[in-house]
Amino acid sequence: MKILEHLEKINALLSEAGLCKKFYTKAREHINAASAFLNISQIQTVLFSLLLEHFGEGSMPIIKLSDKLKCRKLEILKYLDDFEDLEKKGLIKTDKKPKTFSNFLKNKEEKFPNYSVPFDVINAVRKGIEYKAKTYSNLSPIEFFDCVAEMLDAVREEDMDLDSFIAESRNIFEQNKHICFVKCLATYELGENSFVLMLIFCDALFNDNDELIQFQNLQSIFGYTESRKIVRRFQSREHKLFVNNLIEFSCKMGMADTEYYCLSQKAKDEFLADVDLGENKKHQGKNIISTKSITEKILFYNKKIEGQIRELTELLQENNFNNIQKRLSNNGLRTGFPCIFSGPPGTGKTEAVYQIARLTGRDIVLVDIAETKSMWFGESEKRIKAVFDRYKGMVKSDKLAPILLFNEADAILSKRQELSNAQGGVGQTENAIQNIILQEMEDMKGILIATTNLTINLDKAFERRFLYKIEFEKPDTISKALIWQNLIPVISNEDAVSLSCRFDLSGGQIENISRKCAVDFILTETLPTLERLISFCEVEQLNKANSFKIGFGA
Repeated sequence: MKILEHLEKINALLSEAGLCKKFYTKAREHINAASAFLNISQIQTVLFSLLLEHFGEGSMPIIKLSDKLKCRKLEILKYLDDFEDLEKKGLIKTDKKPKTFSNFLKNKEEKFPNYSVPFDVINAVRKGIEYKAKTYSNLSPIEFFDCVAEMLDAVREEDMDLDSFIAESRNIFEQNKHICFVKCLATYELGENSFVLMLIFCDALFNDNDELIQFQNLQSIFGYTESRKIVRRFQSREHKLFVNNLIEFSCKMGMADTEYYCLSQKAKDEFLADVDLGENKKHQGKNIISTKSITEKILFYNKKIEGQIRELTELLQENNFNNIQKRLSNNGLRTGFPCIFSGPPGTGKTEAVYQIARLTGRDIVLVDIAETKSMWFGESEKRIKAVFDRYKGMVKSDKLAPILLFNEADAILSKRQELSNAQGGVGQTENAIQNIILQEMEDMKGILIATTNLTINLDKAFERRFLYKIEFEKPDTISKALIWQNLIPVISNEDAVSLSCRFDLSGGQIENISRKCAVDFILTETLPTLERLISFCEVEQLNKANSFKIGFGA
């Protein structure tokens, strides 16, 4: 019989007789087989099989197990050591805290742990293979923080409680005393909450390239009440991490922002001494586009635009960029490279940024403008500041400064509103965001590229601050013909020129047509004819002059 079948028999007999001599007599063969396979005692096998029977139902309170075992509640206390052994072997996991505050109010007696079987154990039993608990000895710094990230995610998803996280963390620390983070913990003698906080800060920086931590980041780990206590001690600088100068407030224009916190340089130098933050590309973090992931594309522009892109690409090459920044700094000039790419949709603005990043070996930090907006007063400003603070941290730590990309930035680059005409707090917020961006452009030491479809509404203050301005136009006839042949190689030179002259399409629109041709070929296995391409062009162009009009003729 397979292990799963033995466990099924154990549960079936247990439901009939409960935990008694009769049960053990009938189930002995199955208990012995399962016990040998799992390398645990007989009673541990029974407890494990009972928990496995209820997989998918969430964790089971220990009190309810007495009903399943058909024994008195006091009797279940005899098996607490067995539950602990099962947990140490990784066969079960505990959840010692109610999931929500309302559940806590309803179930105040639930101070004993709840138990469940981890998914990887269930999977091993299902496949009939021996489960081997993960080992954490002699980890590299990257592997160490991989484990930290995985466990923190488990706590956030409520798959692991904080007590289990702390216990598992100490287990990992014990097996990896060579890691700088672990050495520093011993030096500073940090308590449980403090070392968990340091793990949160280091994980955010190492795995997410994110410098800043705020209340929300702590709440998902510690819960609302405890996080509020921690934040109050942060704000008063009484917390041990502040006393030891391991964390600090985010600083903006010489002013401390007491709602955002980050690791101090001292903490980075000591706790992350064995980590190369600049070279860690395994975890790119949110909205980070790795230069290695960018696919090469051949782009066709008018000669003027092509020359400007080539020049900017040369300037952003590592050696050229470093030399230029050094000379600018020596002459007391700003060293940042803010650029704006403007022009109609589909003219290749965004793709140009991607190809410049690929050719210069730079990652892209893509700003999701929608995520910077919030319904809460003052929150949007903090979010946009956090974007720039995070980027500045990356510029300091990375060998090559990444490109900060504000794609389709019309909404935040438009003319600032007159407060008398502004729609209440909305107008004030928009103006505040723009003022922050303007100041950041003044102070920045990296590369910012904004793309926009409309420059007519561009605020004059922004226009002055962009060092390089490239205005993208729809491709000329020669460029369009090259795009047609590059995207649809089967068409002739004559047809490419004919389509280019007849239809005023952007590169993005021609790409749409090439995709339609690909779909056609998949469905019909026929190559596109000139007539078929013309029909696609007419639909793509949506030319109102050629559309059918409804109305009365004169």
